[in-house]
Amino acid sequence: MNGSDESDGDRLQGAALIVDDGGLDDFDLDIPPTTGNEYLRRVRREANDCPKVVVADIDTSIFTKKQTVNVRHDTRGCHPAPKGFAPDLEWQRTQIADFAEFRQSYARQKALRKKNKSLKIENVPLANDVEGWCRLCFGRLQPPGSVPHEIKENESENGTDRQGTLPLLSIMMAMDQPAVIKVLEYHINWFEATGFSDKQGSWFYSLLVCLEKPLSPEACSTLRTLARSCSNLRASLENSDDPRLSPLNLFICIVARYFDQIDLADSGT
Repeated sequence: MNGSDESDGDRLQGAALIVDDGGLDDFDLDIPPTTGNEYLRRVRREANDCPKVVVADIDTSIFTKKQTVNVRHDTRGCHPAPKGFAPDLEWQRTQIADFAEFRQSYARQKALRKKNKSLKIENVPLANDVEGWCRLCFGRLQPPGSVPHEIKENESENGTDRQGTLPLLSIMMAMDQPAVIKVLEYHINWFEATGFSDKQGSWFYSLLVCLEKPLSPEACSTLRTLARSCSNLRASLENSDDPRLSPLNLFICIVARYFDQIDLADSGT
């Protein structure tokens, strides 16, 4: 085969076998090949006659009745902020700048900690130990808001009503990325089940600081769930003086503008 007759695909692929052209391809395709070389020449001719792209013409309607699972792409964004509840663009820019600075500071501290082998590594629950994380964060097996009043009284009498642990730097540095994503999922579930608290806000912020980019599909989905949950609660607030409004706006802002889920962002003014 001459170089001028080669396609781009032929030039990229080296020949597996050397084929002797043996003159013109004047053989009869209806007669079986008599030599291995003749067989290879026939294969090459048939390959050259095949179209580069083949599209299957299939009537997919015959499979409709057999379809058992339908997957729908989730295109839902955040619930629009009530009038006067959305932050302006300047506020959002300031929060993103502060958040980026926190992440840089955390990265520096983490690098120093890796160099200093003498520092103790905090013992934290395993990533899939939801009860262990609930105890660590809230001091009990159930987050605040989900514990019946009589249980709270018994815990207080027995001296077991602890307040839980704040997201200390030593704890966050002991968590790998799978644990960060998993604990973030736990907090979103607790948030949706029992409401929002200041302590949980601290955990949300710290977990977002630790979350690495680029995002995995699981992390991206988790962040979008967080933003939607925040927007849903924000839409239920009675007035803009509610102390929960600012942190809710903050988490929506971070997810949308720092983690590039811009379709969830508040437009601002």
